[in-house]
Amino acid sequence: MKQLNLPFKIDKQHENWEFELDALDDRLSGYHSYKYIGKQLNYFLNYITHETELIFNGDFLTAVILTLKKVEVKDLHIVNEFLVQNATKQIQVDKFCSKFKVWRIMYFSSYNPKKKQIIVIYGKPRFIQKHLLILLKS
Repeated sequence: MKQLNLPFKIDKQHENWEFELDALDDRLSGYHSYKYIGKQLNYFLNYITHETELIFNGDFLTAVILTLKKVEVKDLHIVNEFLVQNATKQIQVDKFCSKFKVWRIMYFSSYNPKKKQIIVIYGKPRFIQKHLLILLKS
């Protein structure tokens, strides 16, 4: 099984997108965060992403944070259905949060009903497990 067909593949090098990235303040020591400002890869499934953050360790992509705005809880079910079809493992964290493992990548989806937004975080499992709470603070 391979990574899902998403625009940003984990372990790809920074140089693939270097002219389409704006540096952000680094949240984690040893990792560099960038906002994707390009126009071609602003999507997740059939949704336009409001914001995309790429987190690199050295030159290699370690995690991606996608923010989808103006969405409903039914959209979270669509995202989760896509992930569960490909997952080897699923954990329902609560009513609005789930974790999935697909190949060697961990995915986390969360819906905020007050903001009407979905956050999808994916990356290397150890990194996601260790830093998930920090990544959710934005």
